[in-house]
Order: sequence, then structure tokens, then C-alpha cells
Amino acid sequence: MKQTKKELFWEIFRFLLVGGTATLVDWAIAYLFYTWLLPPALIGDTASLLLSTALGFGVGLIVNWLLSVSFVFRQVQNKESVKTTKSFVTFTVIGLIGLVINSLGMLLVPIFPTLQLFGAETFLGAEWAWWIMKAVMTCLVLVWNYIGRKLFIFK
Repeated sequence: MKQTKKELFWEIFRFLLVGGTATLVDWAIAYLFYTWLLPPALIGDTASLLLSTALGFGVGLIVNWLLSVSFVFRQVQNKESVKTTKSFVTFTVIGLIGLVINSLGMLLVPIFPTLQLFGAETFLGAEWAWWIMKAVMTCLVLVWNYIGRKLFIFK
């Protein structure tokens, strides 16, 4: 079943809404762990960056899966096949590849010089470099996730 341009537009719009929701959850969890529960001062920069990124990713992935299956991809060949364990595993593998991409970018945060924006070096307790890299990596992973999930799950 071929999608019309209008159907594809609305699917991408729904994908962005769901992705935005999952991203907010991801960022909130990552922020919580990076700044309060597992801060760099407690476990080191690299461990804090990787663990907080992974934990945010995990919770965001579950939110994304639930909303994608129920809301985003309406024009699929076999609606029941996208709700299987195999599809969830494929969804997760695509997401894990995104996590690797994201983590590689986040590992660059410590090499950035200290940035001062709006008269401050931090925002909500995290360095501006952390927030900027999180935003850049989120955009890259967004593109990867849509293409990967569209091609391998929600055909």
C-alpha cells in the first residue's frame, strides 16, 4: 500500500510529535542522572555522560515504542506484525544504534571549551556544551530512527 504525500506528511508530523515527547522524557531522565543521581563529581565525566545518556535513552525508547505503535505509523502492510516481540527487538536495535551515535557525540563534551551563553556557563546545572551536544545528537539520531524504523519495521 503506497502512501500519498499527504499521508506521509502526517506520518512524519506524528513521528516528530512522538519523538519530541520521547526526547523530553530522555532528556529529563538524562539530566536527572547527570546532575543529581550520577554526577561527574561522583563517578567521573565519562561514566556520568554514558550512564545518564543510556538511562535517558532506555526510558525514552519505551515511550517512543508505545506511541509509535499506537499513534505514528498508521499506514503499514501488516498492523499486527508491528506489535510483535520481533518488531520491538528490531525497534530497540535501531534505537541502540542511535544510542551509540548519541553516546559518541556526548563523549566530545569534555573537550569543548567552557561556553558562556546568556551570561552563564551552565543551564539548569549542566554545562552549555552538554545541552548543545545533546541537541545536535538528538537531531542526527532523529533522522536515523525515522529511516531505520520506516524501512525495517513500519513498511
